Parts: sequence; structure tokens; C-alpha cells
Amino acid sequence: MLRVSSIIAVGLAVSAIACASNPPQTEVTSSDFDLNPLYGEWRGDYSSAETGRSGTIAFTLRAGESSASGNVVMIPRPDSLLTPAERELMRSVLRMKFLRKEGGNLSGTLDPYQDPDCVCTVITTFLGTFRDARTIEGTFSTVPSQPGGKVTGGKWKVTRVKRL
Repeated sequence: MLRVSSIIAVGLAVSAIACASNPPQTEVTSSDFDLNPLYGEWRGDYSSAETGRSGTIAFTLRAGESSASGNVVMIPRPDSLLTPAERELMRSVLRMKFLRKEGGNLSGTLDPYQDPDCVCTVITTFLGTFRDARTIEGTFSTVPSQPGGKVTGGKWKVTRVKRL
């Protein structure tokens, strides 16, 4: 009986490690069924003059797949009372939840996350346009879950760094 318990415990540990190393995927759809312009590795950044925050964007979509993996790294304001080391610890990695391409436009959402300003859950949506075959630029809007909270927004831009 002890051996069976040990085997089960080892199996659960291996499963947990495997799940942790495979990040959840972002669903990708297209109204014109042409995801080809999105295939590749994309890198860029975002900023918000309203909140003073900025960060990086990275996502990957491989040919033949209908899901992408992607993250946004949120960096606290430089004028906050945090030291540079504390700011580094406060970085948040946010996952893209959904990505949709319609013609030359792109839209999507991030997973809900805890906003450091309102100390509430927020939902961020983004819209963008292909400027050329390698560049997408757009805006985003962040809506707080608490009534009366301030909606904020900003700009973002990504460039395809590798075609897949």
C-alpha cells in the first residue's frame, strides 16, 4: 500500500511540474480565416500617460495553430515611492486571454488582474491595426470592476521579430 501511495505522489508531482512548464494558450480567431499575417514571434511595448505605467508585450503564433502564447509585463510607475529593487519585485506578468483578427485589425483582452492603483480587479481590452507586414499599433482601455472607478488607457506597438 505504501508503494502505491508513493507512486501516486510521484505521478502527481510530475504532472504538476509538466503543467507549470506549459503556459496556458491564448485563443486566436479570424473573421476572414487568414491568420497568416499573425504567424511569428512578436515583441513590443505599451505605455499609459494616465497611469505612468509601461511594459513589454510578447506573443507567438505558429502556422497551423489556432492558439498563441503571449504575455504582457506590467512595470510600476517610476515616480512611485518604491525603490528600483522593489519596483522590479512588483512587476506583473499578465496573460493575453483572447486575440481576434478582422481584416487589417486586431482586438483582444488580457486575463483580469489586480490593478495597483484602484486595488481592484480590472479588465483590459486592446485594439490595433497592421501598419505594415511587420508592425501592429493600437490603443488599450482598462476598466475597473468597482463602480465609479476611473477607466484608463494608453498606446501599444509590436513588431514581428521572427516569421514562423
